[in-house]
Amino acid sequence: MIIPEKIYKLKLTSSEINVYQYLCSRADKNRECFPSQTTIARAVNMHRSTVNQAIKRLQDKQLLIITQRKRDNGGTSSNLYRIEVI
Repeated sequence: MIIPEKIYKLKLTSSEINVYQYLCSRADKNRECFPSQTTIARAVNMHRSTVNQAIKRLQDKQLLIITQRKRDNGGTSSNLYRIEVI
């Protein structure tokens, strides 16, 4: 998924841009992906708590929709991230 030029006008922090860019690079044709925050943190060379904060801010700015995934046994799994088009 190509990041639209408009993203840079939103005055995101560098951590928000890095996380958003990573999620865009992993998204499928439905603009969805489900990497763990640990996987994202390793890929973008950030602490997991920084990734967590960036994800929350991206959700607040309506750039991501986050859905908690469930296992067949009812347990929780990773988040499903849906990239919102701006």
